[in-house]
Amino acid sequence: MAGLVRLFETRGPLHIDKFPVAASQTFVKGDFLTFNGSGQLQLAVAAGSNVGSGALIVGQANESALDDYGNLKKSVGVIIAQPGTQFKLPLYNATPSSAVFNTNELGVKYELHNLSSGGFAVDNGSTTNVAVTIVGIAAEDYPGWLNGTTGAGTIEYPAVWVEVRAAFSALTGAR
Repeated sequence: MAGLVRLFETRGPLHIDKFPVAASQTFVKGDFLTFNGSGQLQLAVAAGSNVGSGALIVGQANESALDDYGNLKKSVGVIIAQPGTQFKLPLYNATPSSAVFNTNELGVKYELHNLSSGGFAVDNGSTTNVAVTIVGIAAEDYPGWLNGTTGAGTIEYPAVWVEVRAAFSALTGAR
């Protein structure tokens, strides 16, 4: 993968449900969402920030908050963050040379970061409010890994598969 890019790919059990959208939202497909105090969808965290303590993630937007004319939609579909649902995200670190994958990171919990450039990523330099667990690597980023040669640890911002942890899930049943 060449640099930090917005990814939108999921695997595992997928459940999409519709929820009302909070006023003034401009989130796009692939952004992670939470509920506001009125039970309406909003962006999980502002661009350039990590999801904080107490934030409960509903899931990933399956469509943008705005229609083709720039009008706020009344409701949008969300891929629910439930057990087994995995989201493909780039690995991020404020120091690019540290945004590389190591097999020791499988099963490790990290923070979810909203990139200033758009989209979300796994911040492998932040372990305070650990919202996601790395459960796999996007093998297409490591062709050498598939044929037995090295490759891990050399590609900056590789894609990984993550699951949202129960402590950060808004809906019952997520782990």
